[in-house]
Amino acid sequence: MYKNITGMKDIMPSEVSKWHFVENNIKKVFELYNYKEVRTPVLEFTALFKRGVGEATDIVEKEMYTFNDRNGKSLSLRPEGTASTVRAYIQSKDYANSPLTKYYYIGEMYRHERPQKGRYRAFNQIGAEFFGPSTPASDFEVIQMVEDILKSIKLKDYKFYINSIGCKDCRPNHKKALVDFFTPHKEKLCKDCQRRLDTNPMRIIDCKIDSCKIIAQDAPKISNFYCESCSKHNNELITLLENSDIGYQIDPKIVRGLDYYVKTTFEVRVSEEILGSQNTIIGGGRYNNLVKELGGPNVDAIGFGIGIERVILALSEEINEAPLNYAIVILGNTSLSPALKLVHKLRKNGNTVDIDYRLGSLKSQMRWANKNNAQKVIIIGEEEVKNNIYIEKNMLTSEQVKKTFDDL
Repeated sequence: MYKNITGMKDIMPSEVSKWHFVENNIKKVFELYNYKEVRTPVLEFTALFKRGVGEATDIVEKEMYTFNDRNGKSLSLRPEGTASTVRAYIQSKDYANSPLTKYYYIGEMYRHERPQKGRYRAFNQIGAEFFGPSTPASDFEVIQMVEDILKSIKLKDYKFYINSIGCKDCRPNHKKALVDFFTPHKEKLCKDCQRRLDTNPMRIIDCKIDSCKIIAQDAPKISNFYCESCSKHNNELITLLENSDIGYQIDPKIVRGLDYYVKTTFEVRVSEEILGSQNTIIGGGRYNNLVKELGGPNVDAIGFGIGIERVILALSEEINEAPLNYAIVILGNTSLSPALKLVHKLRKNGNTVDIDYRLGSLKSQMRWANKNNAQKVIIIGEEEVKNNIYIEKNMLTSEQVKKTFDDL
C-alpha cells in the first residue's frame, strides 16, 4: 500500500468544511479591503528565494526542496508566498497601473523541516501583500485587517505582538552590538545560533532553544539603535494602535526568520497548550527593499502570511460539514426517471441533493440518509409517481407531508 510522504497530509472531506470556513471568511475580509487574488506557480527558480528570502536564512540553507531540471537549471518548490508574489508584481508591471496595489494569495508551500503539531512539510498559507507608501497608516491598516480576519473566523484566544526591527541605516550598529554581546557566549549557543552569529545575529534573539533564550534575555535591543526615521515611524504606529480597539503587546524578540523585513514586524500567537512552543499562526511585516532587490522599481511593501493548518487547530468552535438538504429515496424501477428529474430541479434551485444509488430497501435508504445528515428526505415510489405526488420527511422533527411535483 502506498502512503503519503512524511510531513505531507491529506485533507479529507470530514475536515474540508473547516478549510472552507476559514478560506471563505478570510477572502471576504480581503475583498472588503480591496485586495485582489493572485495565483503563482509552486515552482520557481531557486535564485528567486536565495535573493528574496535570504541565503543566510534557515529556509534557504536547510529547508527548501531544490533540484535541477533537465536543462540543469536549479528550481525550488516555494517555501513561502511573498517572493513569488513580488516576482509576479514586477513581471506583470502592475506597479505602472497604480501607486497602490493589494494582492492576496492562497496556496501550498513546502519546507523540509521536522514535522510537528501544526507544522508540515507541505503546508497551506493565505497571505496578503500591500505595495504602496511606507507609512504608519498603511501598517496600521494591515494590522487592522488581520484583526478583522481573526474575528471573522471566530478565533478567540490569541494575542497580537508588535516590534520594529529598524532599517539598513540603523541595523548595522545593532548587529555589531549583538556580535559583541554573543561572542563571549558562543560555545553555549546551539549549533544554529553559532552559525547565525556570523551570518544573521538578530535571529539568535528569536531562537527557541532554552539555553539560547536564557543568554538572549539581556541582548541589546534594536529600539536602542533606531535611526530618526524608524523611531518616528514606530511611534506613530503605536499611537494609531493605542487609539484603536486592537489589543497588542510590544515584543522585542520578534525579528522574523526572513531577511527582507524592515521596520514593522508582527505576529499573532495562540496558547502553547494548543500548538506548543511553535505557537505563531500569523506573521508579517514591512519589506521596503525587496521589490527593488528583485529587479523592480523602488516600491515599498508590507504583508503577512497565515498558516491555515495552525489556525484550524486553534479554532475553538466546532465547524460542521455543510448539510445535505435532500436525500432522495427511490422505491421501484418506474420511480427512477421522475426522481432524477426532481433531483435536477432541486439542484438548479441551489439545494444539495444526493441519492443512494444502490436503491436498496426503504429501511436501508433511510439509514443512508440519516448517516449523511440529510435535513429532509423525499420518498418516491411507484404509487407516488402514479398520483403525481412525493412524500417529504423532515429528519429533525420527523414530520411527514405529501406534496405534488407541481409544488416545486
